[in-house]
Parts: sequence; structure tokens; C-alpha cells
Amino acid sequence: MPTISELTEGQFKTLLDEYFAPPEERTKMTKEEIKSLAKRLNGKINVPLIGETAEEKILIKIILKVDGFLYNNLPNEIYDLVRSADKGIDDDEAKRLITRLSMLANDKIDIPYIPESAEYVAIKFIIEVIINAARKGWDFHRAKDAGEGELLAAVA
Repeated sequence: MPTISELTEGQFKTLLDEYFAPPEERTKMTKEEIKSLAKRLNGKINVPLIGETAEEKILIKIILKVDGFLYNNLPNEIYDLVRSADKGIDDDEAKRLITRLSMLANDKIDIPYIPESAEYVAIKFIIEVIINAARKGWDFHRAKDAGEGELLAAVA
């Protein structure tokens, strides 16, 4: 990747287009990743008073909110590391980002139809998966499928 002074007009325009993308394009997760993560998240939290199908739809919306939050608050150059197993952030940086982003996201995202404690669990879990996927040697599937012990060891 060229330095700022070496960016072509087209590369600079692409950078601006990503930054100013309309809301429907401000996502980094694929549909398959969102569905897969919603199924995994469904085992962690329960949305009261509704059936499983409606609950999964709500969880997808929560994931989209967190994905949008990360798009807005995490440089795409870091978020894009989710797609690279050979490049990535180190364990200490992952731990710092998970802690910081989880607190910030919980302050910015309000999900009134679930209890606050479940809201934080959902937000933190989604961020843990995404940030762990951006670690060196990890990918989305490993981060999503990691057991509690492996995720905790990764960020401990």
C-alpha cells in the first residue's frame, strides 16, 4: 500500500468513498458471517417474550448495529484484518481493543428490548469474535467457533 503522498487520485477517491459510504454499505461482515454469528449468539442470550425465529432476527439486527458501530469507530484498515490470516493484530492489542470497544459500544448502542446485562454480553461477544478474527493466525470461523476458554485465553 502506498503512503499518503503516493496515493493516486483513484486510491484517494476509494478511501473517501469507503469513509463516506451510505448506511446500507457500512458493513464489513458477510451475510453468512452474520447468520452464523447470530446462531452462536442465540446460545448466549435470550430475548424475552418471543419465539426462536423472531429472536434470531433480533440478534441479526444487534449484530448489524455492532458491525455499523465498528465500521464507524474502527479504521477499515484494522477491520479488514479479519480477512487476513497472515497479517493481524497481536494478543495485547486485541485485548485492549475488545475492552475499549465493548465499553464504548455499550455506551453508544441501546437495545431497549433486552436487559442491560444481556445487551453488554451480546455486544462484547460480537466484538470479541470480530477482533479475535483480526488477530494474526485467526479468521472469522476460528474466532466464532472458539470455546469460551480459547476466547478468554486469547484476551486474558
